[in-house]
Amino acid sequence: MRLGAILAACLVLMPLPALAGSFDGKWIAEMPPQAAPCNWTAVMRVLVMDDQIMGQVISRSAPFSGTIDANGSGNFSFGHDTGVIKFTGDRFDADWNTPKCGHLHASGDREPSVARKAEMAAERKEFQARFAAMVSDAQAGKSVDYTALRAAYPFTTAWDPYGNKTDALMDQAVAAQKGGDCATALEKLDQIIKADFTIDGAHALRADCLGKDKGAAENAIANGLIHSLMDSGDGASEKTAYVVVTMREERDVLANRHIQTKTRQTNLRGSDGHYYDRVDGISLKNGVAENRTLFFDVSAFTAGRLSRDAEVTTVATTIH
Repeated sequence: MRLGAILAACLVLMPLPALAGSFDGKWIAEMPPQAAPCNWTAVMRVLVMDDQIMGQVISRSAPFSGTIDANGSGNFSFGHDTGVIKFTGDRFDADWNTPKCGHLHASGDREPSVARKAEMAAERKEFQARFAAMVSDAQAGKSVDYTALRAAYPFTTAWDPYGNKTDALMDQAVAAQKGGDCATALEKLDQIIKADFTIDGAHALRADCLGKDKGAAENAIANGLIHSLMDSGDGASEKTAYVVVTMREERDVLANRHIQTKTRQTNLRGSDGHYYDRVDGISLKNGVAENRTLFFDVSAFTAGRLSRDAEVTTVATTIH
């Protein structure tokens, strides 16, 4: 654990020597949750110096080291666990296997420079201000660009991409509303909306509890959010993928399309540099089961995490 902490600090703060190879420098990949029991998020940091690589999968405290050749292909190991890595231009992909988690994959990019991180931290504050203003307007019943609101959400401090703060509360709110206890439901919904204003179902449920007149603004918010989500694409290809900013939005699309998931591939790198989830499932139409494949653009997840990392690094730099 101590070695991992020291390595993480070095990867973030250490200056680089004069670059000796085309892949020399710092690299970073944001890893989404894998299949259970490895349903955690992580950051993979890599430092390349000449033909040597070292790094760590942060949050797992797992340092690794290895080598690469002149073409950017290499091997690395976490003790007994081994993997392969490939650098191409300003991108890299890594694959490895562990006894507990099976196959793991990370897709990443060159880590932004200190100057770029400072810019990203400033941009993050701008997004937060816009998001707060749009939320205020929506609650006041004013017209809002819900696509812009959703796009700004991953840059807020409350961003809850995997529903860790809201899923259980939403279940409790639904149960309370069905049981006729709207007072409890509204209490839970207030907590949910504070954490994730983009959950259309929370606003729709709140509108139901408040009634037709008092709930008009909440109903308008729910409609604005769901239309923004469903109109963002048709999911038939990467080019027309649904654009999502949380896993709940992905689940909402699948529910609205009446698709049951069979397999799901996460964080796939598209030819356009964006990141995608691919879901293969079954749709029941007129009593007939049909195979369906949907694509989701999840680039906002990477952008949000990198923005948060840039803010942390920028603050650490000013302290040091």
